[in-house]
Amino acid sequence: MKCRTLLFMATVALSSLSLSAFNYNGIEYEAVSGSTAKVSSGVNATGDVVIPETVYDGETPYTVTELAKSCFRSAQVKSVTLPSTVTKIGSSAFNSSTVETVVLNEGVTSIPLNTFYACANLKEITLPTSLKSIGTLAFYQCVALKSVNIPEGVTLIDDCAFKECTSLESVKLPSTCTKYYEQTFSNCTSLKSITIPEGVTAIPESFCYMCLSLEEINFPSTLTIIKNGAFTNCESLKELNLPASCATIKKRAFANCNSLTNVVLPEGVVTLESDVFYECINMRSITLSSTVDVLGFGSLGCWELLPDNTYRWVFSDIYCNGDVPPHFEYDDYARPEPDFFSLENFSDAQKSAFYNSITIHVPDEAIDAYKNADIWKNFPNIVGSLTGVNTTFASPAPSVKCMAGNVEIDGLAQGDVVSIYTTDGKQVYSTMASAPSATINNLPSGILIVKAGSTASKVLVK
Repeated sequence: MKCRTLLFMATVALSSLSLSAFNYNGIEYEAVSGSTAKVSSGVNATGDVVIPETVYDGETPYTVTELAKSCFRSAQVKSVTLPSTVTKIGSSAFNSSTVETVVLNEGVTSIPLNTFYACANLKEITLPTSLKSIGTLAFYQCVALKSVNIPEGVTLIDDCAFKECTSLESVKLPSTCTKYYEQTFSNCTSLKSITIPEGVTAIPESFCYMCLSLEEINFPSTLTIIKNGAFTNCESLKELNLPASCATIKKRAFANCNSLTNVVLPEGVVTLESDVFYECINMRSITLSSTVDVLGFGSLGCWELLPDNTYRWVFSDIYCNGDVPPHFEYDDYARPEPDFFSLENFSDAQKSAFYNSITIHVPDEAIDAYKNADIWKNFPNIVGSLTGVNTTFASPAPSVKCMAGNVEIDGLAQGDVVSIYTTDGKQVYSTMASAPSATINNLPSGILIVKAGSTASKVLVK
């Protein structure tokens, strides 16, 4: 029995040795079995390359079924056409090549690590419906790629898969992919909108970091957490329509989102970690839902550093809907400074100026609680209202009425921001006033929050 086993092993070894590498029409191939072969090297190929379905080593035919690791790495090719028989692609297959177009055929299930890494000329990629996974850095720095349609069936899009695709304007994410990894679209500076599929519960770290053109994020109703720096430096983002399911917003998630002006958090948000809105320099107000319990130091750090190293305070109002004041907690990211700012280089005079410039709006019955709570007691302007958001400021101020299903606003000053939200925080209207009065129609029915200049009101639209 032992002799037979050794004989079998020897036969396999000889068979393996008999498989050879060979050149066919300028491309190197390697036999994988007695009838199949893989492209082993096309690094010297140029122009438009067509890989045939069948290649020959002398008189012996082989069906081409795969591309070997790094087979076209740095090749000066314009296009590569693959036969339908190729269903496997090795990592870094086109890494740093000049390829402009590639069509991946049905049967390909994976685009592995670094496949199109730094393919600066890649303009078009056709992905097959058989695809299941896109690996780490698969399309990293594909700076000419403008759009990607990721087919249904894909369940894995790994770290940095599309990082620094600076021309990418649109991407379709499949409903089958419900988990994402760090920096998937980081530094995609032309990306304008993104829809995150239902079923996704967590948005990973730096998911859309430095997406400077991102104006719209469609969040899923299943979302529970937004992780560190997920949307930092998304400078064009004007509004947040977070779902009620989102309980935790982690460190710097929306830092330096300079187009945010008035943010309303929906009921359900519990924790804002440190520096969530750090240096959102145009943010004038935030509404904290009654469920907000924990604020990290600097979580509402909306100030602007000026060229002369002084600071401009940008907040005017904080609306707190909770009867119990949210409490501040130190985390491992914040500077260990036990105050609202968590910035050790702020002078006491600067902090005092900031505290005095903001009005805190709370439910009537909670005024004393806020005036005696740590950090909150530093704000001298704590005022009450029946709802926590239905507060009219010092006269003169705009008046807000609901007439025949429309919202009518009088007393506006030129430049006043008018924003309307549903009670779950979704912004349904926003404009800047150019006349003393405005009539707004085509609004959804139900209770709406209207913020007009220095007035915040609730109205019922029937």
